[in-house]
Amino acid sequence: MDIASIENKLVVASSPVGVGSYDFNFELHFQCGHPYTFDEEWPCVLRIGGIADYDGMYAEMLEMGLRPVNSPQQHRLASELEAWYPQIADLTPRSEVFEALPDVGEIERRFSWPVFIKGSRQTSKHNPELAVVRDADHYGAVKTQYRNDPILHWQSPVVREFVPLMPIEGEVVGKVRPSMEFRSFWWRCRCVGWGPYWFQVPTYACPDIADGLAIAQTAASRLNVPFLVIDLAKTLDGRWIIIECNDAQESGYTGVVPQLMWRSVLAGNVC
Repeated sequence: MDIASIENKLVVASSPVGVGSYDFNFELHFQCGHPYTFDEEWPCVLRIGGIADYDGMYAEMLEMGLRPVNSPQQHRLASELEAWYPQIADLTPRSEVFEALPDVGEIERRFSWPVFIKGSRQTSKHNPELAVVRDADHYGAVKTQYRNDPILHWQSPVVREFVPLMPIEGEVVGKVRPSMEFRSFWWRCRCVGWGPYWFQVPTYACPDIADGLAIAQTAASRLNVPFLVIDLAKTLDGRWIIIECNDAQESGYTGVVPQLMWRSVLAGNVC
């Protein structure tokens, strides 16, 4: 893990994970120092990929004199649907979290087909066969696959209202159909970067993106997590909705330009 002081304003602890949309070499774009010790709790951003034990990592960083920007409680609020959903239920599709996948009758009592199924933190790499469940027969197959899926099996299952999104050109093999979706990064409730979520397809834009970012601003203000990612989308009927939230420390940049995003972060942060 490389620990660098960026422009003497923010400490970033980073480690490459081998994913182009996540990794970023700060040394190529910023003046970086490498202090050997830290005398007090300097603000710190973790860029080391997914963190299995955030509480343990947070404690480890505190022992080094560094304080990750999101506390363990804020990390959970940003990452777990059952934590962030109650705060923004009016801005996102109706969702219910279960301890285990319910029987088909319970699904049909609460929702109409199709439904969207995911884990409390994430989908299984946007696999359409595990995410968009068409009917009762399809759900039976999904239940078996969910239990055996390496990404989903450890997460609490979430059933969400299926909301058709505005389609865009292009497709990504093995993923749900790309739609008018955007990723936005929020530093202390201020948007520091946004861009297309589907960076693998031809570039797309939306003329009323400001309306979407206004919805995301409302969500960011309610959650009040220091470093937050909010994914938003435009529905087929023209509304803007929040798709999900995440701890920005673990999130890929997708179509966000990382150099510009980090410059915006640094502009609003002083150790």
